[in-house]
Amino acid sequence: PPKETILLDGCDYEHWLIVLEFPEDPKPSEEEMIDAYVKTLASVVGSEVEAKKRIYSVCTTRYTGFGALISEELSYKVKGLPHVLWVLPDSYLDVPNKDYGGDLFVDGKVIHRPQYTSSVQPSSGSRVRGRGDRRIRR
Repeated sequence: PPKETILLDGCDYEHWLIVLEFPEDPKPSEEEMIDAYVKTLASVVGSEVEAKKRIYSVCTTRYTGFGALISEELSYKVKGLPHVLWVLPDSYLDVPNKDYGGDLFVDGKVIHRPQYTSSVQPSSGSRVRGRGDRRIRR
């Protein structure tokens, strides 16, 4: 199959947006979701310590996923893991500032950024609309 065409700035096949699916009832807490993000990535990078180093952003509101700095080869391994809905090449939401969006994840801690936080919970069918639909063309 042909290689995807890069359409957006920051899309380098090293930064990946990984979206997980969680039950709606009971909905997990932010802490539980982030723990799931770390454990998911740890299963392909070897440890939770290494996973925390590679995760650069998280979101538990507009969508349920995280940004990770991994190889394209590892992205294919992540795609086959339980509860992983999508794995997409990440791209900048704020091109001038080279910012991928989401809340920052630094040293295993979430740094909330109001511009990327929403109290509105989307329906399960629209978790990443506007964030992932325009990323790649096959």
